[in-house]
Amino acid sequence: MSAKTAGTLPDGPDYLHLLLILYGSAKGDSSSDDRFGQDQRRAEVDIRLKLPRAGMRPPEIDSYAREFVGLNYASIKHTQKWHCEFCDKPARMSQQDAASWSHLKPPRSNLYFHFVCDPSTGPCAAQLRSAHIQMASMTGRPPQPPGPRENPLDFPPMAVCAGCQREETVDVPTKKCSGCDLTRSVDDFKNHWREHKAFCKTPKTVKWVWP
Repeated sequence: MSAKTAGTLPDGPDYLHLLLILYGSAKGDSSSDDRFGQDQRRAEVDIRLKLPRAGMRPPEIDSYAREFVGLNYASIKHTQKWHCEFCDKPARMSQQDAASWSHLKPPRSNLYFHFVCDPSTGPCAAQLRSAHIQMASMTGRPPQPPGPRENPLDFPPMAVCAGCQREETVDVPTKKCSGCDLTRSVDDFKNHWREHKAFCKTPKTVKWVWP
């Protein structure tokens, strides 16, 4: 277990407290329920996201958080040699659950990423659906509807280099970015700093639970 803080995190009503929790497994993990619980493999990324303007309404804040995540998804996805949260296959896709308190000052939002082999069909998709239902019961919101059915093989494994995303880098050692302690690359980010820079320089702390 490790944690890294990139300086003192800013605070105040102009900053969104955005917590990303990334769930998955590692190759060779037990297939029993022992992989779940307090020590389940995950990364917790506590971000301070500067809001673009004052007086934003809660739906606007939630939309801004989703846009930030979408623009920086590669930096979030390619962060470890992730395998599926529920089985031993390499993770290729993710689905998210959300809990938002964007009406607070400062506003807060949690996004839970489930890194999986296939979110649409099979036993892992069924377990993912159960996780969505459980989250809905905790937040009081309706369960997230199933996304469009897509072929997981159309997406690179999460274990590949964040820069080139080539399949052949699955088994190649990758280097963790020294700035964010999260995203992994083969070339130490020299070739894709332009894409990674905004996410890397956003104030954050990163805690790895990797027993």
